[in-house]
Amino acid sequence: MKLSHLCVLGLSALLFWGCANRYSSSVLIERGEGRKEFEREYFVTKESMGIDKHLKDVFKQGYIEEGMTTDMVNLLWGPPDNENAEGTVWEYRTREGELIVKLFWKKPDVARLKGYEEELVLDKIEGDRYGGSEPPANKHSSNYE
Repeated sequence: MKLSHLCVLGLSALLFWGCANRYSSSVLIERGEGRKEFEREYFVTKESMGIDKHLKDVFKQGYIEEGMTTDMVNLLWGPPDNENAEGTVWEYRTREGELIVKLFWKKPDVARLKGYEEELVLDKIEGDRYGGSEPPANKHSSNYE
């Protein structure tokens, strides 16, 4: 009986450790729900009204770009490791604490739709704009299919 309990505890610990590593991965696409292409397709189809077509295309490829919303980046890369009180600066870091990328957010000049006036959009990227991924081979390919 004790051996089976030990095995269950060991398996649980390994599972927990494996999940925790994904969320502290230095390849940021591995942290977000949008690492799978169907999640990105769903967002573009159902939840991206008023977003520029170019940004939708970049998003579907699994990359971020200035002008994207916080929802888009959060879906691709997961929640930030550090965020200022106003939510206008996000930092993604390695498990060791080294900065991967810093994102600066602002309110858009014109809201994409009525009701989205308070939505923040990506203004500036400092650091690795690809979040540890390889740069895109071309604008029509994806590294995450």
